[in-house]
Amino acid sequence: MPRKVINIITPHYTPEITAAAHRLEVAAKTLSRAYKVNVFTLTERGSKLKNHQIKCDENLTVNYLSVRSYSKSIFFIRALFEWWYSLRLVRQSNKVKADLVIVSVPFIFLLPVVARYCNARKKIADVRDLVWHYLPANTLLETFVKASLTLRMHRSLYKFDSITVTNEAEKRWLLSNTKLSEEKLKVIPNGVGADKFLKLSQMKHVPHTNKFSITYIGNIGSSQHFFSLIDAVKDMLDVRLNLIGDGNEWKNVEKYIANNNIRNVFIHSKKHWIHTLPFYQTSNLLFASLKEEYDTAIPSKLYEYLATGLPILYLGNGAATNFLGTYKNTYLVLSYETRYIEKMIWNIKRLAPARSTNNIQTIGKLFLREKLSTRFIELAAGLLNEKNLSNLFVEDILLSTEF
Repeated sequence: MPRKVINIITPHYTPEITAAAHRLEVAAKTLSRAYKVNVFTLTERGSKLKNHQIKCDENLTVNYLSVRSYSKSIFFIRALFEWWYSLRLVRQSNKVKADLVIVSVPFIFLLPVVARYCNARKKIADVRDLVWHYLPANTLLETFVKASLTLRMHRSLYKFDSITVTNEAEKRWLLSNTKLSEEKLKVIPNGVGADKFLKLSQMKHVPHTNKFSITYIGNIGSSQHFFSLIDAVKDMLDVRLNLIGDGNEWKNVEKYIANNNIRNVFIHSKKHWIHTLPFYQTSNLLFASLKEEYDTAIPSKLYEYLATGLPILYLGNGAATNFLGTYKNTYLVLSYETRYIEKMIWNIKRLAPARSTNNIQTIGKLFLREKLSTRFIELAAGLLNEKNLSNLFVEDILLSTEF
């Protein structure tokens, strides 16, 4: 009996260097062990590819759609482009007949476009972020736009056969704010790839002898608190802060550092993952934060941080704070005031905590992406009613990756 076909529609996929891209790559490779998988995705903005279709192996094909460069800082321009490219992705995927389609955000218009125009009989919405919940509502116009988009997103979700979220807080929010049934919602957490975990957990830690090094690696965007941290460390002469990544706040942070003549804070552009490893190896403390409106989010970067065993300073409230609170070597600051951050850093310096082997072991046991992705196989098999095929393709995979 031929393998059934799954189409994956996502705006983010490798070679893009983002958590969303790597998460979907692992999911696609795992699903291709049981199904024929076609990925329909976008290039990075302004990137050009010689080959827009790449056959990774017998059961996995990736189809790229070129994306022109556009501004992401202006909401309405960004929304227009996201809607247009969402429509093009769905039209392209409709050319390949599939038994099941999995669509993954964070493009805010991708879910409603798939719900309306996708031809597949069965559909899964992979809600990696509740992006409509995070939209600002500071003005009357913003409030209207957020309410309208929220209504549209929720109506779209009802048309999917199953919805996956990354944590229990997202599940609770959807249960409280929509009429979705609990049976329809499945939690498939973020995590870290097995190859990265191996390198991070076994890295040689060689921190600077005369500098206390704090490192942030990830998106430098409006959802994080950077200025409070910078103000907290700028007068600590024996502290060095490295900010690595890109995002819509990158230039503002760079300008702030230069205008205030801050000598111990360094901002670096986004790097390929392997080039971030030396920063991990020389760090005394890892930093992460989220603003209060992102209360349901648990950044995938936290799993990577925990895999190092290094101490983590987290600034914020919500699901991420609750998650980190279950681990050792994590230091949580609930206030965004500089004096509280400064006090916590002095305390961590005094304690000089060692790496936590318990954190490393827990991440290795529970949060490897390759293991977590088998839940997509289990979910797909249930929706496709694969009683016969499961003996050949599905059960062997699930049993061989139990954890």
